[in-house]
Amino acid sequence: MKYFIILLFLTVYTSSVSSNDYFKALELFNMRKIEESVDFFKKVANDEQNEKRSDAMFNLAVIYDNGFGIAQDKTRALYYYELAADLSNIYAQYNLGWKYYNGENVYKDVNKAFNLYTSASRYGHPQATFNLANMHYSGVGTVKNIKKAYKLFLIAKINGIDESEYYLKKIQEQISPEELMVLNSEYGSLIEEKIEVPIDSLDK
Repeated sequence: MKYFIILLFLTVYTSSVSSNDYFKALELFNMRKIEESVDFFKKVANDEQNEKRSDAMFNLAVIYDNGFGIAQDKTRALYYYELAADLSNIYAQYNLGWKYYNGENVYKDVNKAFNLYTSASRYGHPQATFNLANMHYSGVGTVKNIKKAYKLFLIAKINGIDESEYYLKKIQEQISPEELMVLNSEYGSLIEEKIEVPIDSLDK
């Protein structure tokens, strides 16, 4: 979790900097002037017209969540995660979904985690897609659905989540050759190499 948060943090910091105040906040953070950086992030977060508003909220959440240069404050982190997630920030939705799934500083709520992962996945967050696939696969927070899990694992794999391969193989072992053929045909555009279905097994 911590590793992934930091990666997201750095990813946001190297993204578009169309807002002067947002850029100033990034610059101050990179200079390790964290308190000044936080002040500028808050200024952006409070500006309803600023296109980087949700990114500023997310960055504030990560700073407070991890105690980057200031006192760690999980309550304040959660506040900013919620605000950013409500503005459809997929990174905030993912981190918040993880918190609700695992019950970290919140009451565990797998249904809320499912909804947050669904939203983040819809807009292209690979790890959220993988986690959502797992929830469909295991039936946690939703009705178990192997077909949906298979598709989501394929999407996650294409987007660099190598762990998906393990679950794709497990699903292939659990379903019939006929079912595999249907999935293979339906999601063919997502499959780099067609999965071979044993011909002799179809005659049994």
